[in-house]
Amino acid sequence: MKHITITLMISASLVFAQEEKAKEEIKELDPIVVESSPLEPSIKKVTQAWSVLDGKKIDQARTATLGGTLANEPGISQSFFGPSTSRPIIRGLDKQRIRMLQNGTDSFDVSASSEDHAVPIDPLLVDRIEILRGSSALLYGGNAIGGVVNVIDRGIPTQAYSGFSGGSLLSSYSNVNKGWSAGANAYGGSDSLSFQINGMEKEYWEYDSPNGKIKNSMGDRSLLGFGASHIMKNGYAGLGYSQYDSTYHIPGGEHAENKSRIEMESDRFEFRSQIEIADSDWLKSIELNFAHGDYQHSEIGMEEGALPFETHSTYLREGTEGRIVLLHEVGEFSGALGFHGILDDFKITGEESIFAGASATNSAISSEESTRLAVFLVEQFELNENTQVNGGVRLENLDRDFVGVADRDDTAFSASAGIYHDLSDVWSLGGNLNYSERMPDAAELYSDGAHHATEAFEIGNSSLDDESAVGFELILRRSTEKVSAQVVGFHTRYSDYIYLSDTGGERDGDGNKPPAAGEEALTERLYKGVSAKFYGIEAEVDWLAMENADWSLVLSAQGDLVRARNTTDNANLPRTPPVTLGLGFDILGDKLNFGMNLTRAMKQDDLAPNETYTAGYSLLDAYASYDVALGDAEGELFLRGHNLTDEKALLHTSFRKSEAPLPGAGVEVGFRIDF
Repeated sequence: MKHITITLMISASLVFAQEEKAKEEIKELDPIVVESSPLEPSIKKVTQAWSVLDGKKIDQARTATLGGTLANEPGISQSFFGPSTSRPIIRGLDKQRIRMLQNGTDSFDVSASSEDHAVPIDPLLVDRIEILRGSSALLYGGNAIGGVVNVIDRGIPTQAYSGFSGGSLLSSYSNVNKGWSAGANAYGGSDSLSFQINGMEKEYWEYDSPNGKIKNSMGDRSLLGFGASHIMKNGYAGLGYSQYDSTYHIPGGEHAENKSRIEMESDRFEFRSQIEIADSDWLKSIELNFAHGDYQHSEIGMEEGALPFETHSTYLREGTEGRIVLLHEVGEFSGALGFHGILDDFKITGEESIFAGASATNSAISSEESTRLAVFLVEQFELNENTQVNGGVRLENLDRDFVGVADRDDTAFSASAGIYHDLSDVWSLGGNLNYSERMPDAAELYSDGAHHATEAFEIGNSSLDDESAVGFELILRRSTEKVSAQVVGFHTRYSDYIYLSDTGGERDGDGNKPPAAGEEALTERLYKGVSAKFYGIEAEVDWLAMENADWSLVLSAQGDLVRARNTTDNANLPRTPPVTLGLGFDILGDKLNFGMNLTRAMKQDDLAPNETYTAGYSLLDAYASYDVALGDAEGELFLRGHNLTDEKALLHTSFRKSEAPLPGAGVEVGFRIDF
């Protein structure tokens, strides 16, 4: 079951077998920190809404994609384009406003450019996922104006191992798509050198839905990675490498008829180090995080359903990201001074490119090279034992060299301030005020061509200004031994908010309007800059309702609402997630765990111009797991049921909701062994 996680106070939803054990769990979990922040604050004291999935929580939530894995988190939805491609959507914001990170640096993919482009990360062997809702541009740049998803895989060891220290085996089979997966990792080393190796394979076929089998929805993927670190008394320094390969097909309509597929390959190198400084009055530690990615994918299919297969376009991206953070204490202030840079080289080759200049509105572009440099400063201060304040600023410059249009040089500024206050022993209040700027993406500026993934002809606007946002967020939390809860309210106003508007007109693939006789009719969509506001509420609670010697019962509930308005035109913004409510329970024993979760997505009839209504749906999920011992190894057998009532579920956030509904009723069975 995709468990309803309360990430700021995970204690109540873990195993409580007896009173003493419950107290031990609470003491152990209090120091949980947010690794995505250089200050690594306690989850309890963060002034923004964070989620952390790890341990059993991520095991229960894990699906084939990151979007699906996080979809039951409050405030999170997904851009489902079939079982291979699904990015998280945070509070109605997606694509260029949500940064996808792997161990704190970019995933170096092109998933933000189109809904049919996958993130080259498989959740199978992921150790931890952190989600920051709201603006995190201060630490990660303007493209994090809507939030961050940081996937942590422990590919670089940070502690010393002695000899062979252990590992894991994981395998599962799902009947909804006849899919199987298998993965493994292992750790070892000496007092000064630690290493790890990991790998996985996954294969799946066309999936079942209440509408029948979804044609051309199969795929496969593989991963191989290793890392090694030199462990020192005052820190570590390590290197890692991973290779991700995937071939996946695009479901629905013309894609199925032409057997369209994407062949992807991604190579990633990482270097990370953290060194504690013992002999400085102000400098406490230095953190270094560098990554280099080499990514490409080819889009392949037939023409009008007839052989041979042709490569229509190839996307190439090579990038390097680096961050140096100086953690310091000066008087009563503690903080982080950081220097951040991203070098990027992006190209699209082939006959089908969104930068083709087809309608002559914009000139054709063949490549983009960019350099992004930034400096940021974050400080926090303890006013008293109950109150903490923080603030920070970031200055960022983006220099872009295009082949086909004039170069651009832009600068952006971001700032934030937050406060945390203990109202009592069990109640606390947090809040933040933030200002962020985002520079337009190349697709928003210069698109001028057919985008067959969404059956649209997209046209950019080279005169778009930088997008800016002013937002605030309030977080009320309660944490006791039996009840953990939080309520979050947020409101953000945008100037020059950039979105893809549906004009109601049509063009053909060559940009003709109306479409030429006999040519495919594509929906015309234009990038516009408008004033906008986003606001909403998120609430969640876990209640330890019963405790017995051998088992306990935890009841959970959650809900979220987001509204997104184009205030310039007095209209709704497109593809806004509907109101979602969830109820669940967990029965937790020494060895056997069982739970169910019912999620209700309401109808979405707050529509943008030319947008279609989406009906509501209910999803019933369940899981059961049993802990086993195999000699010195510990294991778990698990059974998961998804959409057990076989409900027809169309996502309002999807461009192809009718062609690619969520999967129907399915059961997944598998095991995990830790040795």
